[in-house]
Amino acid sequence: MKRIIERELAFVYNYYNQRKFRKLKLPNVSELITSEDASIHWKNLDVSGKVVLDLGCGFWEINNIRESSPVYFKNKGAKKIIGIDLNENDIKVIKDYFGEHFKDDGSEFLIKKITNTNDLLELITKYQVESIKCDIEGFEKIMFNIDKEQVKNIASISVEYHDHNLFLNLINTFNNWGLKIVNHSIFTYGGPDMGVLTANRI
Repeated sequence: MKRIIERELAFVYNYYNQRKFRKLKLPNVSELITSEDASIHWKNLDVSGKVVLDLGCGFWEINNIRESSPVYFKNKGAKKIIGIDLNENDIKVIKDYFGEHFKDDGSEFLIKKITNTNDLLELITKYQVESIKCDIEGFEKIMFNIDKEQVKNIASISVEYHDHNLFLNLINTFNNWGLKIVNHSIFTYGGPDMGVLTANRI
């Protein structure tokens, strides 16, 4: 009986969620993501000259540190990186690398869990963030309560999504923030509803 109720509730939720977003213009798929390497995964994010908030900056299935997102973004011309991850070892390795290769550039790397909207807004405000890369496995939904004025300095953003409802909510959120989707890439591996949306300020 419990499973039946859960199934019915899921059906109702999905039905109303789809109706809520029925007028959204969905972006066509632009490219395929074939690797976790940042040069493939995050290549469409505009970071040049910007302070980049890298949410989920660890080495998930990355073998070459130059293909990690913080190093890739820095080599691509980012002003500085504010990296957030829960993996202490990855944070240490990145700090050491930046200390050797990008000394005194102002980048910071924090062991921190993003659990609510205020966590994100505090980082955006404190570091005057201009570009965001977000790969925090489901917590992307904390962005949905942020209004346009609170992210007026954000010029570009890339977010990885893992399900269709998150995909729809991200499109809606970017529209509300005054951002235009410039790329929609999907994975050649993983689930059928996984991809990355990239948007720039209009």
